[in-house]
Amino acid sequence: MTPPIAAIIYDCDGTLVDSEGLNARSFTDLIAADHGLALDPIAVEAEFRGRRFAEMCDTLATRHGLQFDPDFVPRYRTHTAQLFEQSLQPIPGVAAAIEALGTPRCVASSGPPDKMAVALRVTGLAGYFGRHVYSAYDIDAWKPAPDLFWHAAAALGVAPAACAVIEDSDAGVEAGRRAGMPVFGFNRAGGIGAHPDADLTLFTDYADLPGLIAARR
Repeated sequence: MTPPIAAIIYDCDGTLVDSEGLNARSFTDLIAADHGLALDPIAVEAEFRGRRFAEMCDTLATRHGLQFDPDFVPRYRTHTAQLFEQSLQPIPGVAAAIEALGTPRCVASSGPPDKMAVALRVTGLAGYFGRHVYSAYDIDAWKPAPDLFWHAAAALGVAPAACAVIEDSDAGVEAGRRAGMPVFGFNRAGGIGAHPDADLTLFTDYADLPGLIAARR
């Protein structure tokens, strides 16, 4: 028997905020400006959703014979923050779902802390989480490793098996599986594959999430 859900751990990009397309656009904007190479942001987003930024840079550099300038990452972060300020929106229905669930919660993301702070502020979601926002950069461990979710559970004071993970990527689902947590996969983009060994429930509309969680309490 699995314990009832007592806390919820949310991913950020693509789960709370509709940022994945803006992240990819920021990256491809700079690649075009620096190297004259036109990459498709939709394809970049689809291939690297949920994966570590450094892994994406290394893969594409090898594939296209690129060499990034030393200031590429800070320029990318600045450009991304500008796009967030201009265009970032919360995922439809996510605020209402958070309020309906009313359970201890946090954010645990592979993104850097400054980026998450901008994303949550711009979309009006920061107040739902307060200080409970945790980054892989803080503990030097990225999904699909389970460490970030274990770190978040410990900070909330809840056993891992009693924490539900809300994720939108295969890497996040795998991290939840390795952490021993039930995963609710927000699959609006249809990018979550088969995970036969995971305790995985897929959904595409946040209006459905409170009922799905309630069934596990």
